Amino acid sequence: MATQAASADVADVIQRRMQNGAALVARSLSPARLKDVAGTADFTQMLVAILRNTPAVDPDELNVAEQLARTAAFKRDLVRRAGGALTAEQVRDLLGYRSLQAVHKAAASRRLLVVDDNGRKLFPAFQFDGGSAAPGMAAVLAATPTTSAWALLQFMVEGDEGLGNELPMEMVTGSPDVTGRLARFAATLED
Repeated sequence: MATQAASADVADVIQRRMQNGAALVARSLSPARLKDVAGTADFTQMLVAILRNTPAVDPDELNVAEQLARTAAFKRDLVRRAGGALTAEQVRDLLGYRSLQAVHKAAASRRLLVVDDNGRKLFPAFQFDGGSAAPGMAAVLAATPTTSAWALLQFMVEGDEGLGNELPMEMVTGSPDVTGRLARFAATLED
């Protein structure tokens, strides 16, 4: 209960700061620049537009902000192409685990792929086959102990020319021969 209250307090602080920041932007930008900000596609792009249209922004800060926005968009696209992602709570319910700790233990022991999205733990959906983990996922994770989760996710959704037209995220539900081949190929990945 205390954790939920603390999270709510932090969320309130963030919301107030965003409202105050929005009021400041509204007062300081010209109507044309405000229109540029309002015309963005999503929250990340809106933040970049605010930085781009705010006077006295250091160009290096703008470049960092744009790189962060590109990285965020790239990660969102990977998750989308993976069929979306589940939260730890959803994984617990899907796999019938007794606790969230069991879900995190499965990820820590490399039985499930989890990516960290700025503190949010996301479990790419392709690794689940009905009410269980896809049979080849644990083998792929065991074969890639030093590969970062995001690099592995990229491999799983994009594939590699060495696998031909087969996508690794589809291969994890294949036969033992198919998943074994995938695990052997995944072992060659470098981070």
